[in-house]
Amino acid sequence: MIEVDDAGNGCPILGEVFAARRMETGEHAAVYIPLPQETADRTSKEEHIMSLLKKLNVQKDEELLLCRGNTLNGFSHYLENRGYHVQRGKISDDTDRVAEAFFMECLYEIGFPRDLTLSDRAYYEFYQMVKIWYICFYTGKQNLFKSDRKGNMKRRGFMHNPVYHYPQVLGLLFYHEQ
Repeated sequence: MIEVDDAGNGCPILGEVFAARRMETGEHAAVYIPLPQETADRTSKEEHIMSLLKKLNVQKDEELLLCRGNTLNGFSHYLENRGYHVQRGKISDDTDRVAEAFFMECLYEIGFPRDLTLSDRAYYEFYQMVKIWYICFYTGKQNLFKSDRKGNMKRRGFMHNPVYHYPQVLGLLFYHEQ
């Protein structure tokens, strides 16, 4: 069975990561799908994810288990229309770790401190820390904010809310940047 999982979908910056893993052997592959403003490449999300299945040489008779989140709904239909056997369900911790580790590497590549990590699947708190770091310390020239379906940047209350609710995080991040 091949499992497909995502990571980074709830993060306010960067694109998404998708990982595929063959459960029997542990063989895996991951791909970063950039935000539209990051690249001129117009490859669809489905094509990017399909590249993972090609790397793992997935055959149509193999079962595919996609994570339950909405982000893979379109890919589920894409696969079914091409004759693959698709199920939706809970992904193993091993596959989840592959996706999360690859997403963390994407964050580290833009300068996020390596000693700050996601722990105990506390996504909301971790993404608040990412927001504050990005606003206060990101030095890259590219805007990495995610946008809504209409292409508008999600900025409303972006600075006030995380700093107001998590003032200790700003101190923690400032200490790491010194």
